[in-house]
Amino acid sequence: MSWPTLQQLRYFVAIADSGSFGVAADEQFVSQPALSAQIKELERKLGVTLFERTNRGVLLTTHGGEVLKRARVVLREVVGLVEATMHDGKRLRGEIGLGVIPTLAPYILPDVVRLFKVSHPDAELRIFEMKTNNLLDSLRRGEIDLGLLALPVFSDEFLCAPITEDKFLLAMPSNHELARAKSPIKLEKLRGERVILLEEGHCLRDQVAQVCQLAFSEPSEIQATSMATLSQMVAAGMGVTLLPECAEKVEAGPGRGIVTRRFAGLSPSRTIGLIWRRSWPFAEMFTDLADQISKNKRFSQTENE
Repeated sequence: MSWPTLQQLRYFVAIADSGSFGVAADEQFVSQPALSAQIKELERKLGVTLFERTNRGVLLTTHGGEVLKRARVVLREVVGLVEATMHDGKRLRGEIGLGVIPTLAPYILPDVVRLFKVSHPDAELRIFEMKTNNLLDSLRRGEIDLGLLALPVFSDEFLCAPITEDKFLLAMPSNHELARAKSPIKLEKLRGERVILLEEGHCLRDQVAQVCQLAFSEPSEIQATSMATLSQMVAAGMGVTLLPECAEKVEAGPGRGIVTRRFAGLSPSRTIGLIWRRSWPFAEMFTDLADQISKNKRFSQTENE
C-alpha cells in the first residue's frame, strides 16, 4: 500500500482551511501546479476524490470531510512528537516558529529575539509576520510554536502571558493646532478630528476604533495598509491617528513631520504578550521567557511612563 506523506496532508488541510488552491499554495510557499500535483497523488493513494472544484473555489467531498478530521489528528500528533524533543533541561533547542503581528514586528521584535537567544541559545527562531487571525490559525495548526501579539485572545486553546502595556499616543502633523500644546491632551479632543485607521484585519484598527468610540469620534474612511503608510499619511496632513508608543521612535522620529502627545488621565493602551498552545509540553519555558522579557528595561512599565 502507498501511504500519504505528511507534506501531502499539510497541503490538503491548507486547501480545506483556505478554500482555495491558490491561497494554500502561497501559505505553503509552493507553486500552485506543484500543490495540485501533490493533491492528485494523495487522491490516487487514497482512492477517493477529496475536493469538488467550483468557480468560487473548492468544496470538500464527503470523503474529503472524513479525511480532513483524521488528517488534523495525524498532524497534531506529529507536532506533539516534534515538540517532545525540543528541549534540553530548561532550554529549548531546534527550530521554533514565532509569529508576530505587523504592528509589533518592526518595533519590539529585535528585543524579543535577543532575549530569546539569551535564554535558549541552542534554539533557532523562524519568524513569520502575519495578522492576528492568521497567527492564531497557524498556531492552532502547529505551523508556529509561539506568537507575539496584542492581548486579550479569547480561546481556551491557548495560554497567554503579558509582557508590557503599550500606550497610545496622539500623532498629528507638526503644523496641527494641538501640536502647540506641551501638556497631555484630553481624549475628548479627538472629537471632530479625522482619525486615520489601518485597513481591516489589523487588530490595532479595532483597538483605535474603540478609543474613538470612547471619545465620541467618528474614524475617517481613509485607511492605511501599514504603520509606515499610516504615519506618512499623518505627516502629509490627511488626519491624525493613535500611534502605539512602541512605534514612536521609528514612525515619529525627528524629521518625520509628526508630533506626538500623551493623553491626560488614564491613557488608552493595548497589552502586548506571548501566546502558545495549551498542549505545548514545556509551557513553563514560554512563561519564564515572558517573565524575563517583562522585567527587561525595554519593556518595563517605568521605562514606558
